[in-house]
Amino acid sequence: MNRIMKDGLVLGTTLLVIHSFASFLVFLYCHINTESQSVFVYFLFFVVDAPTVPLAFELEGKIGLLADLTDSWTDLWFYGHQGVNLRAFILTAVFGGLHWFILGSVLSYALGWIHEQFKRQPA
Repeated sequence: MNRIMKDGLVLGTTLLVIHSFASFLVFLYCHINTESQSVFVYFLFFVVDAPTVPLAFELEGKIGLLADLTDSWTDLWFYGHQGVNLRAFILTAVFGGLHWFILGSVLSYALGWIHEQFKRQPA
């Protein structure tokens, strides 16, 4: 594997980890907070991760694959809004993380390719 591809994977993975950590912090905030409207904090991801996360939420709303998993989560905890919180966390962490991984990889690859094209020639 050449250096440009390694740099792309490193940058993409770094952005994925940062995004997943931010999504996890929002999940913890919503989990600790007792107000049911605290899940609106996830709307920030709709702007930052557009169009991937809004599309994922729209598909989840139509198909509902995570509904059974997240509804069983609410039986384990005291707060009633945790199923929605878990569903939002899964969608933002997976699809938003994938979004930033692809953007970081493509950006790093493009910059590396440009750097290779305009390398200084020895005099």
